[in-house]
Amino acid sequence: MRHRVRLGFAAAVAAAALVATACGGSSGGSASGSATGTAVSGGTATYAEPPGTTPNYIFPMLTAAYYSVANIEQFQRLSFRSLYWIGNAQGQPVVDPAMSLAALPVYSKNNSVVTITLGNYTWSDGQPVTTRDVAFWINLLEANKTSFAAYIPGEFPDNLKSYTIVNAKTIVLTLNGSYNPTWFTYDQLSQITPLPAQAWDKTSATGKAGDYDETASGARAVFSFLTAQSKDIATYGTNPLWKTVDGPWTLVNYQSGGYAKFAANPAYAGPAKPKLKYFVEEPFTSDTAELNVLRSGDSIDYGYLPAQESSQASQLSAQGYTTTPWQGWGTTYFLMNFNNPKTGPLIGQAYIRQAMQSLIDENSFLAGPLKGEGTTNYGPVPVKPANPYSDSYEAKGPWPYSPSTAVRLLKSNGWTVKPNGVTTCASPGTGAGECGTGIAAGAQLSFSMVYASGDVVVSQEMQALKSDFSLAGIAVNLSSEPFDSIISLLAPCTSSQSSCSWQMLNYGGGWTYGVDPYPTGDQLFETGSGSNSSNYSSPAANKLIQATVHGDTGLTGYENYLADEVPVLWMPQADYQVSEISGKLKGTSPQSPIESLTPENWYFTQ
Repeated sequence: MRHRVRLGFAAAVAAAALVATACGGSSGGSASGSATGTAVSGGTATYAEPPGTTPNYIFPMLTAAYYSVANIEQFQRLSFRSLYWIGNAQGQPVVDPAMSLAALPVYSKNNSVVTITLGNYTWSDGQPVTTRDVAFWINLLEANKTSFAAYIPGEFPDNLKSYTIVNAKTIVLTLNGSYNPTWFTYDQLSQITPLPAQAWDKTSATGKAGDYDETASGARAVFSFLTAQSKDIATYGTNPLWKTVDGPWTLVNYQSGGYAKFAANPAYAGPAKPKLKYFVEEPFTSDTAELNVLRSGDSIDYGYLPAQESSQASQLSAQGYTTTPWQGWGTTYFLMNFNNPKTGPLIGQAYIRQAMQSLIDENSFLAGPLKGEGTTNYGPVPVKPANPYSDSYEAKGPWPYSPSTAVRLLKSNGWTVKPNGVTTCASPGTGAGECGTGIAAGAQLSFSMVYASGDVVVSQEMQALKSDFSLAGIAVNLSSEPFDSIISLLAPCTSSQSSCSWQMLNYGGGWTYGVDPYPTGDQLFETGSGSNSSNYSSPAANKLIQATVHGDTGLTGYENYLADEVPVLWMPQADYQVSEISGKLKGTSPQSPIESLTPENWYFTQ
């Protein structure tokens, strides 16, 4: 179980192939595979939430503190759909036009003008989804962009010169330059979530909806109101705001512990109308607690098998469950804080990060705690599922496990290495063979690490990592906290802020390329990005990222540079989870590469 929080000629051909796949359409989303037998109308399907991970933000314009798969892919998107749906009927991380609110965009004038045409979708209050709802999103974003986790200076909405509403179904975006169409569609337009202006464009619960968003001050007031309402989680099941939806599900009951019950939306106009009457997400504090309930066999239809309990698969099979690994489109890592006032100068040295990466025994983690459910991961571009982006240099890893390499790197840069002790700086300074900028004589390689509680595999990995780091005298002081507590710390910070006191964080996963499925680094690693939680900054990385945004130069230069730079500490890419699905529940295959849920495709058989 993992927690997630988004060309040369050959690469251009590969990117074109992805778009061509998307253009080919599908059978209506992620619902083939196991979809056999006669559907029984109605019923309630229960899905087990990841351990200690609960949805807690419903407004689809999130800050970094709430920017997670649990909130976006497995909560908000059930009710509020973005312009473009990622994940087709073959389980590929590409746009599925049949599941999208709009037809594929049309680019013109050297890829600087984008025309978007909406399909015939309807809000649950009977009003059509129109370009006014798209403009509502854009206006709120323009006035509140620094509060949105996906905002990156220079990108949307900064790269939007203007928009023109042609009619209720067509909107034209004029950009400030030429952009890579694959990147703009996959990583910019897929973020846009039309919002019901007729219900949400208001500044108070008792006020009438208007056109407040059409001025900056009004848009800020509306955003402030919606944000406050979204933080009032006790009212999620009753607040009329959240009842106006264009997705297949309406939230009808929510409890502060993370329990969420959705009812089928009869007004949903998408290709797959819900067959179930209700869909329930059930919270668990630990994977052991979930397994105990799963084995009882009477309250979970779609659960997961903890990796450390892989031997239980045969027992669950005998109970009628099907074991199906769920492979996500993402990369796994944990964070180092470049702006921590104490350890930031240490993390700022590439050779120290490279030494730490050389102490992470990914193959042992895969064979041990992960029980073979995953793959090695040494960079920002996923190796699996199969894709045209991953590079062999990154896939093999420039810094594979090698304690001798770690010791060499530290010694050659002025450190006295003390295996099983604490390594100290013996040669301060910025010259060759010295420790580096901001590191004083006697400085120690000692760090505090907070990791996600409730996940046995993560705990095992951290204990093993602590032991491996000690081989080069790097001390790691471990503590654990719930996932939601850890991600609340993920907003970028400066060294003077109290929120920047953390040194290392492992929330038990990494990044799923969901709202940004073209796997470049503008959200994760570009200077100033709202999701650059480690506060990493590199002019060279910025330049390589921008090359993927504005042209078709591909990802090779970017991904290889970041693999070598180690801006985060790469960990094995585990399967998102090993799903255990009731044999009576059909329509669940393939599982989404971006870890979204589509229970509108599910149904029971007798």
